[in-house]
Amino acid sequence: MRDDRLASATGNIFAVTRPAGHLLDTVLVPESVHRTTLANGLRVLIRRETSAPVVAIVTYVKAGYFDETDDVVGIAHVLEHMYFKGTASRGVGQIARETKASGGYLNAGTIYDNTHYYTVLPSSGFAAGLAIQADAYANSLIDSGELGRELEVIIEEVKRKQDNPTALASETLFELLHDQHRLRRWRMGREPGLRALTRDQVLQFYRNYYRPSNTVLTIVGDIDPVEALALVERHYGGIPDAPVTREPGPAEPEPARAAFRYREFSGDIQQAELVFGWRTPPLAHDDTPVLDLLAALLTGGRASRLYRAVRERRLASAISAYNYTPTDLGVFVVHATARPERSRSASRAIWDQLRRVRDGEISSAEVERARRVLEAGWLRRFETMEGQANHLASWELLGDWRLGNTYVERLLAADAVRVAEVALRYLDPDRAALVAYRPDSAPPLAESAADMRVALDAERPEALPSLSRRGSPTPVPGSRAWYLEREEAGVKVFRTAGGVPVLVQRRPGAIAQIGWFVRGGAVAETAAEAGLTSLMTRASLKGTVRRSAQSIAEDSEFLGAVLSAAANADGFQWTMSVPARRIVGAAELLADVVQRASFPDDAVESERAVALANLASLRDDMYRWPNRLAIEAAWHGHPYGQSVLGTEASLAAIDAEALRRWHAASALNAPGALVFVGDLDPDEMASIAARYFGGLRAAAGIEIGAPTWPTRTVVCVDERDKAQTALAMLFSGPSRTDPARFDAALMANVASGLGGRFFDELRDRRSLAYTVMAAPAVRRHAGAFAAYIATSPEKEDEARDGLLAEFAKLREQPVTSSELDQAKTYALGTWAIRRESASAVMGDIADAWLFGSSLSELAEFEHGVRGVTAESMFELARRYFDPERRVEGIVRGSIKSV
Repeated sequence: MRDDRLASATGNIFAVTRPAGHLLDTVLVPESVHRTTLANGLRVLIRRETSAPVVAIVTYVKAGYFDETDDVVGIAHVLEHMYFKGTASRGVGQIARETKASGGYLNAGTIYDNTHYYTVLPSSGFAAGLAIQADAYANSLIDSGELGRELEVIIEEVKRKQDNPTALASETLFELLHDQHRLRRWRMGREPGLRALTRDQVLQFYRNYYRPSNTVLTIVGDIDPVEALALVERHYGGIPDAPVTREPGPAEPEPARAAFRYREFSGDIQQAELVFGWRTPPLAHDDTPVLDLLAALLTGGRASRLYRAVRERRLASAISAYNYTPTDLGVFVVHATARPERSRSASRAIWDQLRRVRDGEISSAEVERARRVLEAGWLRRFETMEGQANHLASWELLGDWRLGNTYVERLLAADAVRVAEVALRYLDPDRAALVAYRPDSAPPLAESAADMRVALDAERPEALPSLSRRGSPTPVPGSRAWYLEREEAGVKVFRTAGGVPVLVQRRPGAIAQIGWFVRGGAVAETAAEAGLTSLMTRASLKGTVRRSAQSIAEDSEFLGAVLSAAANADGFQWTMSVPARRIVGAAELLADVVQRASFPDDAVESERAVALANLASLRDDMYRWPNRLAIEAAWHGHPYGQSVLGTEASLAAIDAEALRRWHAASALNAPGALVFVGDLDPDEMASIAARYFGGLRAAAGIEIGAPTWPTRTVVCVDERDKAQTALAMLFSGPSRTDPARFDAALMANVASGLGGRFFDELRDRRSLAYTVMAAPAVRRHAGAFAAYIATSPEKEDEARDGLLAEFAKLREQPVTSSELDQAKTYALGTWAIRRESASAVMGDIADAWLFGSSLSELAEFEHGVRGVTAESMFELARRYFDPERRVEGIVRGSIKSV
């Protein structure tokens, strides 16, 4: 075993010296990372992080879709599934159950150049979690019977992906853009090929690639590095190494003649997916970091090029850009989701902005804005142990974890001239590819690639206004009066002169959170007003009496902040996530948006168009849509049954004046709370709140009654041309104020997730689905307990019967003592893990204040969990899980293979 902690980097793919004052060194101090290579070649990174009692264990294996020959496409992903299916000492499901019993969760992912496995646990469960991960890594059995059953599950996963418009369009682009490279294949494999895979093939892949010298193990958390390394040596040191044999696929040749590529197809979808792509260099190339900066310049935030040129001009409801580099090649992608009648205009607007970037129409202000966005994004990523561990492991797999730090510095060092140069080099219009996936009901966009190219080049949309960098307006002075009311559950409670509560929790971290949370909104809307609160919160970001929409976006992004607004059934909120050193500027901006939103007519129209597009997209979502059908039926006639998004009719009736009235009535004089979380001085935050948020006043909210649950079975069905049928099954359940909500939460832990009853029976044993889950849906005045399964259409009845049989078991017998203990440990462990995130902590504080009995709930969570008994859970099941009063929402597909 050798200690590489202070060794110089070898095989540095960038071959540069890291500059002083490195951005990531401030949050990931190099000396804190202990880098060791065991005698068998396993690379181990360990970092002690004491900000939370949590540990992440991450394993990266250098084996993915690119390592598959054409006769075994999808085998890397199949092995990922089999990894947790049992060892000689742990049976099927036991790995997941033991992880849950330690208070943690586990999962995995396969991509083109690696497969990664991770578990996150309370630090008290570290030793057990590491032993489980080591056993799975070294001793997976790959039982032939289990393989056969799991292949049926994977085929369901493939069908789920086929029903996802975004995924289908993106992989079609990869196929169109490449003639020979393995990136062009449907990466998870097709049904016939998957069914043909044998145990010997999977075992051979496992034994070839899952070798210590081909693997990186990373541990980050509240653990002692010396003790952790001793445990690693004990569990992994004896695993034998062997050479890895690779069969590289064909390299992608340069085409003999550059030509624009185009493919168009249609399906049972509501909106069009437009995906542009270009081939780009591999990850190690000097230009790759600059392409990432270009992507942020184009779509990173509301002040980005394409957001303003496409989304703000109502041409698309969503727009994104990224440079994807799975090690040995890259693809630059621009992806828009648009209403079919606006697809051509959206495509033309994207094309025009890319032309302008190539022509050098990039300002230094744009580049600086993109840098700020990316800098803050990196800081947010390192807020959790899992984020840190994944960063370390992924870069170490490429040669040295410090390469990631160098990469970020390269990215942040690029200027406008360099970005334009790289755009010109790679985003050649003659080397572009475009995939258009449109609804069956929509007419074709173009008859050929030549026709589409003519359409793209036909006209140039109006240029965008440049970024101003004008600085924030002079703050509106307010009263500085505030007083400390009390401290409770680690939260200081202040009051402003207007009676508004200011809740501050100090905690370490580079990122701070601030939010204005309000009880009410959608719950007070009539059916004719549905969507009013949601539209109001979104449109508020589009202008104030002192700032334009562009100014709001610019000011937010130059702060490195993320400004968000959202509405749910019981409340709504405005929040900002920002580097803590910039909290004053963030507070001033948030106060302006919350208190002085102007709702310009054109902004309202823009957001209405997006809301309508989101409604259309909802029908394409095979998880959200069946749940929406079920909720509407379960709480019919009550605001809880209405979509927070509204309906086409209700949205059409809302104008700017209605939003202004609703904002004044529900947001400014409201039962709300200002919440600050971060490494912030509480007294200073109270002073900032009093100074900037003087327009807010505390008020009593509107109270409504509880909805009535149906007395009989209700089934709502939407027939679609989909590869799967998705079934959401709802029963009544406890509300937010009912102590039985803890029983419902633990019931979900028993039933759902890896190692849960539903998962074990319906997925592991019967291979009915890839996705099966159960969870409580808690509202202030009502509740439901929901189950969901997506399966092949011909298995719908079996899936329904299977769910009902599992619910019947919960009504017939109490859960076992071991199930109860495991559920409690898991609930407490995931609570600790959740609190790594300052955003989650802020949300919990607001929830306890607005919807709970008091902030003491934050300190009493453990008491509530430990107070649950098998008998109280049994009573919950007998009270609520009546099959005759269930509600079902179904998106029914048509039988097809994939």
